[in-house]
Amino acid sequence: MRDNPGSGEENDTGRTPHDPMAGRDTKRRRKIHLPHAGIVVLVGPSNSGKSTLLDRLVAEGVIKRTEAVSSDQFRMLVGDDEYVDWKNRPLSEADVIYAEYQQVSAKAFEAMEAMLAKRCRLNKLTWVDATHLYTEDRQRLIHLARKAHVPVIAIVLDVPEKELLERDARRDYPRGRQRVKQQVQQFKRTLRSIREDGFDANYVLKQPDELEFVRTANPLIVDMGVGIDIIGDIHGCYDEMIELIIRLGYVIEGENGLYRHPEGRKLVSVGDVSSRGPASLPCLMFWQQHCAAGLAYMVDSNHGWKIARYLDGRDVTLSHGDEFVEQELNELEREHGTETAQRVRTDLRGFLLNAPSHLVFSRNGVRQVVVAHAGLRDHFIGKQSKRIQDYCRYGDVDGTDEHGRPGSEGLVRGSQFRRMYRLGT
Repeated sequence: MRDNPGSGEENDTGRTPHDPMAGRDTKRRRKIHLPHAGIVVLVGPSNSGKSTLLDRLVAEGVIKRTEAVSSDQFRMLVGDDEYVDWKNRPLSEADVIYAEYQQVSAKAFEAMEAMLAKRCRLNKLTWVDATHLYTEDRQRLIHLARKAHVPVIAIVLDVPEKELLERDARRDYPRGRQRVKQQVQQFKRTLRSIREDGFDANYVLKQPDELEFVRTANPLIVDMGVGIDIIGDIHGCYDEMIELIIRLGYVIEGENGLYRHPEGRKLVSVGDVSSRGPASLPCLMFWQQHCAAGLAYMVDSNHGWKIARYLDGRDVTLSHGDEFVEQELNELEREHGTETAQRVRTDLRGFLLNAPSHLVFSRNGVRQVVVAHAGLRDHFIGKQSKRIQDYCRYGDVDGTDEHGRPGSEGLVRGSQFRRMYRLGT
């Protein structure tokens, strides 16, 4: 029988926390890299060690206590009681108690998911401690994460049935042999189907004590160091770009011909460095080389994305100056050979395909400036998704043409966009 018809989940509290790493050699543990934000969905029957794992990660300083929520925690917040035992009551009483418990559980999950939505919108990381044995329960969390443009991963704890039963017998509130066996059968079905759920990553763990969990930093947040110089659309005007960079105080150092600032400042491009002007290829190669050397940053843009898809062999129509990039590449091949041209194509392809949608520059951990090509909504800042990537490339678009490109009627430009952005729309 499911505890909550709306979610079918319960977590596994009630055990004494311990240090699972005592006496172990931590140097040889395999690492699991956690997302910087989003939702980590713990999956496993009662007694599989979900709460114990969270206690360990809190003790090790990997996560904060506030980054972990559980279904039992919210049952207590909503209904005062963590667990209600109706099995040893007369049938007339048991039916009423169970119905009330189901009602409390449903409201508890509603409250927990509402709180999760708030944390996701703020780009926080949250671990969810519940059994999550049913597809519909996991899908709700995946949908919640997708709506907020944050990652969602599943960590599945695969524990033998015998051990689950032994642990259940030691609980303050045993779930009972029958329920544990029912959950084990459902868990076996979960193992077969969870890879189709749509998580960004799935980890099935048999010995979580032997693993090391590592937090990853947000790749969109960059420390601005001593300072940055932001340069707008260049569009293939290489000579003018170099003149500007020199006026900003950058000088060529070393045999590689890269520009460096004496004070350590770095260049930042808002994209669209190619197309229209007479020297698209030199501009693209300049930013690719300087970014690779850690001397500059560049964000994605509409022209950059078009060239990236062209270099990736996709079916695109080069126009509005993008065709000049193709012409310059063909000329490079004629003058320097196929091998050189192919190397340049490969370098530029990887560079443009992996350009971030936007970058958040900070100082002392405090955000100072956000760089994007066309625009960005407040709640998109520091997040990455296809929707955000498109928004940063094209601006606020409410439609596409028959080829899937942004429609000109839906593109907001100039003062209209600035006015809308200030109003927070």
